[in-house]
Formats: sequence, C-alpha cells, structure tokens
Amino acid sequence: MKVILPILILIGAFFLAKYFIATGPEAKKKPFVERLPVIEVTSLKPENYTVKLKASGIVRAGTQTNLVSEVSGRILKISDSFNEGSYFTEDQTLLTIDSSDYKNILAITSSDIAGSRASLDQLAAEENSIKRSFKLAQNNLRLGKAEVSRKRNLWNKKLIARSVLDAEEQKLIQLQQKQEDLQGKLNSFKSRKLAIESKINATLARQKQERLNLSRTTIKTPYSGRVLQKNVDIGQFVSKGTALGIIYATDFVYVDLPLSLNQYELLGIPETFQNKSASTQKLPKVNFSSTNSRKQSTWEGQVVRTSAALDSESRQIKVIARIENPFVAKAGVSAPVRIGQYLDADINGKTFTNVYVLPAGSVRQNKEVLLYKNGKVHVVPVEVLVNTSRQTIIRSAEEIENELLIMTSLNQATEGMKVITLEEKKNNLKKKNKKKSDKKKPKKSDVISLKHTKHLIGTS
Repeated sequence: MKVILPILILIGAFFLAKYFIATGPEAKKKPFVERLPVIEVTSLKPENYTVKLKASGIVRAGTQTNLVSEVSGRILKISDSFNEGSYFTEDQTLLTIDSSDYKNILAITSSDIAGSRASLDQLAAEENSIKRSFKLAQNNLRLGKAEVSRKRNLWNKKLIARSVLDAEEQKLIQLQQKQEDLQGKLNSFKSRKLAIESKINATLARQKQERLNLSRTTIKTPYSGRVLQKNVDIGQFVSKGTALGIIYATDFVYVDLPLSLNQYELLGIPETFQNKSASTQKLPKVNFSSTNSRKQSTWEGQVVRTSAALDSESRQIKVIARIENPFVAKAGVSAPVRIGQYLDADINGKTFTNVYVLPAGSVRQNKEVLLYKNGKVHVVPVEVLVNTSRQTIIRSAEEIENELLIMTSLNQATEGMKVITLEEKKNNLKKKNKKKSDKKKPKKSDVISLKHTKHLIGTS
C-alpha cells in the first residue's frame, strides 16, 4: 500500500489537471498590429543661401618700420610721442641726435672749398701771366729768326764776320728755349687746374654727405602711426645701425585668416594671375569681432588677396583681409584694435540660388535624403553644397519642392518602406481612445433596465 497509494495519487492528479485544462476558458487572441517607425517631417521650400564662414586670425600692421640710426651721436631730445602705444603724425620729430660733429665737418669742408677756389683763382692769374709772356716770346722768336736770316745774308756777302752771325744764332736758340719753357708751363696749368677742381668736387661731395648726415640727426616719421617698441632713451650714445624702435602705420591693418581648401572654394574669390588682376569689387566682405573682451567691438573689413602658398603643415591657405582706420573711434568700437590680437571673422561667401537648407543630419551618407510619400519612404539622391554644424545645403536634380522631408534618422530605411508620421500616430491614438471611451459608456436600454430594477426593489 505504501507504494501503490502514491502512484494512485499521482495518476489521479494527472487526470484532474488534464480535465481542468480541457474544460478551462480559452485565452483571447489579440489581433496583429503592424508597428511602423514614427517619423517627423517638414515641407521643402527652395531659397537663396549665402555662405557665412567663420574664421579667426591675428592682426598685423599693414606698414611696419624698424627705426635705425644712420649716424652716430648722443641722443639730446626725445618727443613725448616716442613712447610705446603713443600716436604720432606724419613728418613729426621723434628724437634728435647731437649734430655738433657734423656741423664742424661742414665748417671745415666749407673752408677747404674756399681755399681751393682761391688757389684756382691764383692759378688762373698765373696762367694769364704766362700766356702774355708766351706771346711776347713768340714775337721775340720771330724777330730773332728774321735777324739771323738778315745777318746770314750779310755774312754770305762777306760784309760781317762769322762771330757776329754765331752770336745772333745763339740768341735765337735762347729765345726758342724760353718759348718751350713757357709752353711747358702753360701745359701744366691744365693738370694743376684739374687737380684743384677735383679736390673741390670731392670736398663738395663730402659736404653733401655731411649735410645728409646732419639731416639724419633728426629722426622724423614717414607716416602717421603708432609706436610699437622703444629701444633707446635720452642721453644714450648710439652708433650707426643702432635699432631705435619700431613703429607702424595706423591707416589700415591686415588680418591673416587660415582656411581649408573647401572653405576657400566657398568664398568664390576671383584668382589673380601674372597677366590678369582680380576685381576688388568681387572680393568678399568680412565682419570682425574681438574674442576675449567683455566689451564687444566690431570692425568691417574686406578680403584683399590670398597667400601665395599653402601652409606646409596644416595644408591651409591664408586669406588676407584689410581693416581701414581701425584706430579711429566710432560706434560699436570700445577699444582700438591691437597688433597681435586675435579676432573672430564672419566672411560672406558665395550665394547659392534655389537650394534647400536642411537641418544637420537630414542627409543620409552625405548623398541622399528620405522623403515621405503616401505612407512610404522615397529615397532621392542630392548634391551637398555646404555642410555646417547646424545646416546642410543641398541641390537636387529631382523636383522636390513642397515634398515632405523625413527628419528622423532612419539608417536602415529602404525605398518603399512603410512609415507613419508623428501627427498620424497622434490622430490614430485619439481615434482609438475615443472608441474605448464609447464602449465604456452604458447603453440607453441598460440604463432603463437598471432604473426599473431599482423601482421594483423600492416597491417591495
């Protein structure tokens, strides 16, 4: 019995469970509901889009000059404008170097010139005297020759002695010798005159150089500008070649803006060739603003040219923008621009017409967009023109104006896949909830029956 009883209990439990399963209520089967991806859509409208490129660059002077002493001497005077950060005007004297040595040299050279000219005058007087003596010697020689000829005729006729003819011939030789001596002196005057004139010219040239050196003792500004650096002070001795300071012009400054080649192409800058210059009217405008400043300052500029080569490391190209009169007080400027300052730049690039501006991420794989048509996905290939952190600008060969763009990310979506918009989903839920609420409301016959039952119960 100990073995049979448990077996009988198990057998009875098995058949009892089988009975309950067979006679129990059946579970209700839920109807199949297709779950579609829910998407958000927006209508596509073509528009014109102007590229706005952001960049930053360093301000540098348009014209910068290293002031170098061209003479030697002690600094006697320094202008108040020759201090770092000070402004100056064109042709203003910044500092003065001692000019005593150059004035003394000018006085000495003037004396040398005066002495040389006096020597030249004396030489001219001597030359005139020698010329008169030379003419007299020529006349005497001519008379001597005639006298010798006359006495030779007399000697030939045996009218005079040979000694008389010899004496006359000896006088003629002396006259010839005197004429030759005078001729030699006349010839020497030319070289002596040239030597004195050369000395005068050399002294004049030296005097001109000393006058130039004298003018260089006064350091004047070649333009209106500002002092960037001051290296000397009053009383200091400077020699030729000493760096006095650095100044720069304030009429304009340059800002170098490094851009990638893709960004550069979006600017549409006309290229400059050796035989063809670019039109400045087509160069883009630039709006600058200070980066690290509590008070915002803005400046307007324009791209004027590009660098001749790419940066060897970053492979970027520098676009050079110019700001006119950045040191003049004007509205929107709380402080003047500073050399070496970083500025943010907004550059106006190309303008694209009849394009579509989409939210970033709306273009799949950077080559196609998904449209919503009749409850299904329609894949359209597009050309991406510009990509920014917030927007993607496209152009499509297929007409997509007023079509519905799917903004929800559907990486695995294919052509013809069924989807449902968020608005349609909400409308379907409203309809479903309305049906449920209608089912829960009691029917009119049920309400009447309930009232009748309550009446009977109250009567009894």
